Amino acid sequence: MFKRGLGHEGVVRIYNCSYCGRPIPPGYGLMYVRVDGVVLRFCSRKCFVSMVKMGRNPQKQAWVRKAKRVKQATQPGKPTAK
Repeated sequence: MFKRGLGHEGVVRIYNCSYCGRPIPPGYGLMYVRVDGVVLRFCSRKCFVSMVKMGRNPQKQAWVRKAKRVKQATQPGKPTAK
């Protein structure tokens, strides 16, 4: 009847926010599918509204730049750009 053991049981995927790049834990965030079929995932409503409703560029937002700097600083082995 049903096949078991396909290798996908218990696999949890952590996506990154399409706007700010933060990791989205399972069970959180928003998933938005555009008309052309592109799937956008957001960590918060703030990111969703900024990108979809207002059309803002994440590179111009100070809070996004700060989040990316913090993310780079916490990753070991990668040089931080100033």
